[in-house]
Amino acid sequence: MGAQDAADIETWLSYLEQVLAPLPAAEREDIVIEARAHLEERVAAGLSATSALAGFGKAEQYARAFLDEHALTQALDSRRALTMARTLFQVAGQSLIATLGLVGFLVFGATTLGALACILLKIARPELVGLWIGPDMFVLGIATTRPAASEMLGNWIYVVLAALVFIDAILARLSLVLALKGLKGRSERE
Repeated sequence: MGAQDAADIETWLSYLEQVLAPLPAAEREDIVIEARAHLEERVAAGLSATSALAGFGKAEQYARAFLDEHALTQALDSRRALTMARTLFQVAGQSLIATLGLVGFLVFGATTLGALACILLKIARPELVGLWIGPDMFVLGIATTRPAASEMLGNWIYVVLAALVFIDAILARLSLVLALKGLKGRSERE
């Protein structure tokens, strides 16, 4: 291998190591060592350094899969909904799985917050939240001006809303976890 070829490979590997900076040092070192071995094999097989490097693409592109895998693992290991949602948001434009997981989280999360708001509103202004049934109407969640309507759930509305909060919170978190596991499984197969 010529001096220029060696210099080109070292420059690319050095840049790769910089791009991989968010990874733990041992993992970063393993990736660079493996990339170096593959590049040296290609050059030994007769390719120029330029051709060998072209097969790897830009260092950013080569590192992207490793960085994404690390981000997915970190998000799953954190067990924090906001960390998982932020990670999905970062890759949502690249993946339908991430987008669907994020949409599920937002829908179930909004329903959770709505049910919590209804509980608080029921405590503060009980006449505004309930289930009313009258001779020609069925109204859920808002006060009715028809005196003939009667509230059907009474204080049971708290139980119904608490169950809704619990179920929706679980579904919101499940949306995040399933999407992250789906993305992680997909990246491991590639």
